[in-house]
Amino acid sequence: MTEDELSTEYRRLVAMAERRAATTTGRRRTAGARPVRIPASREAVVLRSRGKCENPLCGGQPYDEGLDGQPLLDVDHIDDLALGGADLPGNMVALCPNCHRVKTLGRSRDELREVLRRVAAQAHADTWAHGRT
Repeated sequence: MTEDELSTEYRRLVAMAERRAATTTGRRRTAGARPVRIPASREAVVLRSRGKCENPLCGGQPYDEGLDGQPLLDVDHIDDLALGGADLPGNMVALCPNCHRVKTLGRSRDELREVLRRVAAQAHADTWAHGRT
């Protein structure tokens, strides 16, 4: 996929996610259930990451793949969905399992969250803008 094709597909997925978010934000399927998720958001983040952990501090194997050839990535919210964070690509990052664990449980999680917030915003802007005049 060329950069222009990737950007076009990313914009399409983000637009789908934003339309869906207008009707699902804050909703749950049943009382006490997890918030409704937007599949296009996750798909957009994986596409944007190009199969690589988006943590610039990743010390692992950021390009490793599973036996099925798919990237070993978890898509995670920078600001937790359960606490009101948006289920949109600008608030999400693709992380290898180790970086996801550090972001969730590590002593440095607050600092890492700030790094990831900047990374996601920049990656979102760069991918969105590529190929546009």
